[in-house]
Amino acid sequence: MSRDTDYKDVAEEHERLRQRIRELEQVEAERDHLREALRRSEEHVRLFVAYTPAAFAMFDREMRYVMASHRYLAEFGLGDQEIIGRCHYEVFPDVPEHWKAIHQRCLAGASEGNDEEPFPRADGHVEWGMWKIFPWHTSTGEIGGIMLFTEVITKRKQLEDTLRMQAKTLMELSAPIVPISQGVLVLPLVGVLDAGRAQQMMENLLGKVVERQARVAIIDVTGVPHIDTGSANALLQVARAVRLLGAQVVLTGIRPEVSQAIVGLDIDLAGIVTRRDLQSGIAFAATANLSASSPR
Repeated sequence: MSRDTDYKDVAEEHERLRQRIRELEQVEAERDHLREALRRSEEHVRLFVAYTPAAFAMFDREMRYVMASHRYLAEFGLGDQEIIGRCHYEVFPDVPEHWKAIHQRCLAGASEGNDEEPFPRADGHVEWGMWKIFPWHTSTGEIGGIMLFTEVITKRKQLEDTLRMQAKTLMELSAPIVPISQGVLVLPLVGVLDAGRAQQMMENLLGKVVERQARVAIIDVTGVPHIDTGSANALLQVARAVRLLGAQVVLTGIRPEVSQAIVGLDIDLAGIVTRRDLQSGIAFAATANLSASSPR
């Protein structure tokens, strides 16, 4: 083999090596570019999670924190604690056992949630929360852990309870039950009589009939602007319930237009004593009460 041939072979091999080096350098540059793109993408995800308005946390299969939003830290009073890498049960040692069971079911592939659930804390107070949990998967399709979306609704629950109590108080005030003599109660109604108010009225009146051992319950509808099928049926239900307790219902204050409406609706008031006004109803009740209490 000639020296020229050897030189040519060496030159070609050298060129192949240079070409391979350029390819490797290009691959490495692309890899660096992908690494940087992945780093930026991960950083964007972390920023999105951190500043999302939802209370969100992401856990691995050992229930260690992978990510958590600022809202999550604030809602659960964690402040500036560094929780990434820590176990959820270390951060919250008072997690109930049934929640741990939920975590395990979701780590096995289930998705669960609750719109309203109490969370008793170690110091004795109760938090209320709504939550949803579902698994997240790795690039190979395996379950890598779970994601938790939650919201503390304790203040909302407290407000709802307060409003409910206020509504109950207002309803009771709008339908006060007045004992006017031994065995006689008067319930003066003012305003619209709807299903909710009728139910509350029935509960209050039945309780008072039992408490006072009433024989007559006068329901005065002078202040009810109109009576339709719904409100008339509500009155009938109240009357039937009172009669089951052994008391007589007297309906007073039916104005001419209300009377026409009741006739037009073909509503049967059988079993209910009616009187024109409250005074007449009280007179009837006094007579009925006297008759019931007189010796025989």
